[in-house]
Amino acid sequence: MTGLLTLMQQGGLIMWLLFIVALLQIYLFLQRWLTWPSLNWLPTASSQRPQLQRRAEHLLALNQLEKGLPLLKALVVITPLLGLTGTVTGMMLVFDGLSLGGAADPRRLSSGIARAILPTFASMAVVLLGMFFLSFWQRRARKTLQGH
Repeated sequence: MTGLLTLMQQGGLIMWLLFIVALLQIYLFLQRWLTWPSLNWLPTASSQRPQLQRRAEHLLALNQLEKGLPLLKALVVITPLLGLTGTVTGMMLVFDGLSLGGAADPRRLSSGIARAILPTFASMAVVLLGMFFLSFWQRRARKTLQGH
C-alpha cells in the first residue's frame, strides 16, 4: 500500500486521475458482467416478420447488450491525453527547477524526467485495461446476437 501511495505522489495529481479512471473502468466491467441480460428477450430468427423489423430488433438488442460501453470508450480515448498532460506538466516542473537552480545536477535531472514520464506509462497501462474490457464486451455482444 505504501508503494502505491509513493507512486501516486511521484506522479502527481494526474496519477490520481488515472487511478480513478482505472477504477471506473473496472466498475463498468464488473457491472456489465453482473448485469448481463438474460438471453430470453433477444429476438429469434423468424422468417414471418419483415426483414426491416428483424433488423430493427437486432439493432435494439445490440444497443441493449452494449449499454454502458460509450462511457468506457470515452475513458479509453481520454486516458492517453491525461498521461500526456502529466508528462508535460512534469517536464515543465523539471525545467522550472533547472532555471531556478542554475547548475544542472544530472542525477536530479534524470530523477525529475523519470517522475515526469511516469503518468504516460501509467496511462498506457490503464488504456490497455480499458481496451481489453471494451473489446471483450463488444465481441461478447456480437457473438450473443449471432447465436440467435
